[in-house]
Amino acid sequence: MALIFSALLSGGLRAAADHNDVRIASPWPAQNTIITMLGYGDNIVGTSGVAKQIPLFQQSLPRIKDVPVVSVNSGHELNPEQIISLGTELLFVPQNMKVPQAELLAQAGVQVLAFQANAMDALRQRVLKTGEALGPDARRKAQDYEQYFQRNVSLVTARLKDLPPSQRVRVYHSMGNPLTTTGRPSLNQDWMDLAGANNIAENWFGPKKSSAGEVALEQVVAANPQVIVAMNRRDADEIRTSAQWQGIDAVYHHRVVVNPKGMFWWCRETSEEALQFLWLAKTLYPQRFTDIDMAQETRNFYRTFFGLQLTDAQVNDILNPPK
Repeated sequence: MALIFSALLSGGLRAAADHNDVRIASPWPAQNTIITMLGYGDNIVGTSGVAKQIPLFQQSLPRIKDVPVVSVNSGHELNPEQIISLGTELLFVPQNMKVPQAELLAQAGVQVLAFQANAMDALRQRVLKTGEALGPDARRKAQDYEQYFQRNVSLVTARLKDLPPSQRVRVYHSMGNPLTTTGRPSLNQDWMDLAGANNIAENWFGPKKSSAGEVALEQVVAANPQVIVAMNRRDADEIRTSAQWQGIDAVYHHRVVVNPKGMFWWCRETSEEALQFLWLAKTLYPQRFTDIDMAQETRNFYRTFFGLQLTDAQVNDILNPPK
C-alpha cells in the first residue's frame, strides 16, 4: 500500500508533482497544515473535517470550506472510489490507515504516500519528504522550516543543558479528555523531553506500542504534577474546578495551562510542533527564557511559513485558546 520513501528521491513522483496543478488529498488533519505551509493548499481536493473547522486554517485557505471531506470508515479505512472521483494524484496518509484496492488506485494515477507518525523525527522527515514530493519550491520551504526547527532545538537544548534531572518540572498532559494521556514512546514524550519536562506518565503504559490511553485519577494525584497541559479549554476548566483534582500541586498553584492551537494543535502532528517545545520550555522555566517573546515568535512563524499577518487578538487566541 505505502509508497517507499526512497521513491520520493528517485524521481518516481516527479511527473505528477512538478506541476503546480497537482491534485492532493489527505484525511490527515495535520498533514493538510503541512501541505498548506509548503504552498500547496490550493491543490487540496480532499481534506479532513477537523481541518475545515479550525478558524486559522480557514483564514489561511478560505476555499477549504468547499473542499470535500475524505471519508474514513470506523475501521480506519479509506474509500478508494471517492479518492479516484476527486481526481487525486497524491494521497497523503499515516501508515496505520488502510488504503484498499491499491492496484485500482495506481491504475487511476493515484500515488499513495504513507508516513510514520507519533514521533518528532518522523514529523520532521514528513515535512522534508512532502516537500520532495511536491517540487522544488516546496522543497526549499521545507528546508527553511527544518532550519527553523533546528534553531529552536539548539536554543532550548543550550538553555537547559545544566538542568539536573531532579529539577525537571513534573508535567501531566491531557489530550481529548482529562484522563487520557501518553507515555514513551510518543510524539508527546518527544516534545516534553526537548522542553525539559518530567512526563509523569512516561512509563505508565509499559511495552504498549501506542503508549497512550486512559489512566486512573488516583495515578495522577499520586504523581502530583507541578504543571498540567490540557489540549482543550474545557478539560483545563474541568481540572481546575473539580474537587477531585484540587489536591494536585498544579491545580493548587494555578499552573493548569491550555496547549496553544493555531492551524492545528501545536502538540500534535503539525508543522507548528516547532513552536510547541519552545513554548513549553518557557512555560516551565521562564527564568531561563526571559528574552523569548512567544507572542513575537508566534507572529513571525505564521508570517514566514504561512504568509499570515496576525492581529494581537489572534496571537492571544493561539497562545490562550478560548475553547
